Amino acid sequence: MRFIMKKLLFVCLLIIPSVLLLAVFDDYQPSAIARGMGGAYTAVSKDANAIFFNPAGLINTTFSAKLSFSQLYNQDFSELKTVALGYKLPKNLGTVAIGARAMDVDFEDVNLMSEQVYSLAHSFILLEDIHSRISFGYTGNLYLLSMDGEDDDTALGIDLGALAVLHSRTHIAFAVTNINKATMGDENQIDLPSKLALGIAYIPYEKVTTSIEVKKDFAKETEFMGGVEAHLLEPLAIRFGVHQNPATYNAGLSIYIQNLEVDYSFTYHSVLPGTHYFSLGYKFK
Repeated sequence: MRFIMKKLLFVCLLIIPSVLLLAVFDDYQPSAIARGMGGAYTAVSKDANAIFFNPAGLINTTFSAKLSFSQLYNQDFSELKTVALGYKLPKNLGTVAIGARAMDVDFEDVNLMSEQVYSLAHSFILLEDIHSRISFGYTGNLYLLSMDGEDDDTALGIDLGALAVLHSRTHIAFAVTNINKATMGDENQIDLPSKLALGIAYIPYEKVTTSIEVKKDFAKETEFMGGVEAHLLEPLAIRFGVHQNPATYNAGLSIYIQNLEVDYSFTYHSVLPGTHYFSLGYKFK
């Protein structure tokens, strides 16, 4: 009976992703800050989690780490965990980062499916003057898909990104995930998601950031998103954002205690249960 229930749940996860929104290596938005801004993070990526959104944004970190956790759609069988570490190299050699993401689907202590992505990235400054800066970054990803009772599948993908900061107030960025259109499997191949994101952010006042973004999945429809971040008090930042297709409403906050950062966001879905997301960050210097 347990075996039948396990297989039934697994089949449901595969044939009705429109209900659970669980597609293979989907865009799970692995950052509480990004989620709080509705996903409009390509132009404002500034910590170690930039490795998952726009590697060019890694140039803004010196030496920091991020840990994140969420149960997607408040389902205890679907856990998303991420870790990222960024380090700025000496002598203008740029910034390097490593990261890992794991999306697990469990049933009665049995792991039915696990999506894992291991990433290595590098970013550097292309041009810089007293007013503006242009940076570029690239990421290599190792995708690993494990299913209960099946052989593991792997694939290699490449992400690219660029970020231009004009007069410290305007950010313009683009990022391409899986630009080589990697596939997984032998006979029945799975096309891994390939997306192009274009983002613009503007800082009208000090400690206030607005961001809008359009993201095109080469195999699906276009997504639009936008968000606002405000540092109201010295240790507190709040965020609001909206995302279209699928429609979600998002809010979040961060608390800064010296070099420690605690992030939280909540995503409201019109059909599915909401998603809580937690991140913990630390700046070593």
